[in-house]
This record gives sequence, structure tokens and C-alpha cells, in this order.
Amino acid sequence: MARRTRSGVVRPSWLWFLLLDGGIVVLSALALNKPAYDRASEGSGDALPPRETLQALLVATAVIHVSEALAAGRMARRRGMAARGWRLQTLVVGFPSLRALRKSAPAA
Repeated sequence: MARRTRSGVVRPSWLWFLLLDGGIVVLSALALNKPAYDRASEGSGDALPPRETLQALLVATAVIHVSEALAAGRMARRRGMAARGWRLQTLVVGFPSLRALRKSAPAA
């Protein structure tokens, strides 16, 4: 359930933050920490993709989140809303924030 803050930014459910940011944390650990990757690889029966692939996915995730954040800032500014808040939230959680922004009414 989305909730509006004092700045007018509508927060998606905390479950989105937990699910998406939790996945990014796990991806980061596997992509950047060889011992963690090796343990996970042994536990999964070598079902994980190569570390280089995970590192490329991590970079792509960062690029996507930055692009979404820039788009959210522009969209919020055009609607007379708090561009900085929307930009920061979208950088952290991604598409659920963009979806909340699209559904939000422009500032009066």
C-alpha cells in the first residue's frame, strides 16, 4: 500500500524495498565477493552463472536505476512535485516508485 510523505512523494509498500533492494544486496555480494560466490556456487551445485555475468548484471542494474531516477526527477519537476525526493526514492527502489509517480496527481 502506497503512502504519501510530507514532501508529496508517495512511498511504495516496504515489501517492494525489501524484495528489490534485498535482491540487489545479494547480487552485489555474489558479484563482488569471491568467497561468498564460491560458497553459494558450491551450495547450488554450480547452478550460478559465472561471476563476470553477475558483475555485468550489477552494472546494468545501476545504470537502469540511475536512468529511472533521472526520468522520475524530470517527470516530478514537470508536475510541480518534489523532484529530489522522487529521484532519490526511484534510485533506491526503481520501477515501483516510477509507477507511484505516474499515478500521483500533479501538485496544485
